[in-house]
Amino acid sequence: MVTGKDYPPNWVVLPGSSITAELVKRQWIDKPIIEIIGNRQGLVSLGNLLLWISLNCPYTDSISITGLPFILVKSTLSLTVVLTMHGSDSYGQLLCVDKDQQFEWLIKDELLERDAIATLDIGFTPDGYCNHFHGNVDPDSEYELFFARNDG
Repeated sequence: MVTGKDYPPNWVVLPGSSITAELVKRQWIDKPIIEIIGNRQGLVSLGNLLLWISLNCPYTDSISITGLPFILVKSTLSLTVVLTMHGSDSYGQLLCVDKDQQFEWLIKDELLERDAIATLDIGFTPDGYCNHFHGNVDPDSEYELFFARNDG
């Protein structure tokens, strides 16, 4: 896991970045959702970090999303992205590792890179266009991962 004074790298986080993370239940889906919702700067910063992790995978194999300084956790949620060489070439796995509070998103670097670009995309997309996406998680997972922008 990345730790120390270079975590996260200062040059990938934009000023004013703000994201909330929460485990919620919504009427429109039959499984709990980890919602990652933020402003443009926050989503671009998160996309930058995910891209940084996916491209530096020989040196860095995981990052705590909920441990980032610009992310406010609204519940007792912990979410860590873990790069893996095993598993599906199409989907990551979202695993609950402790008491419906601690989660690991196991994902191959190529798939994480795709989700990093999707996160950047909703940060850059003009108002009135798509401002959300579902994270790359196996459809049979007991949980869903959802990213969205909440500002104009």
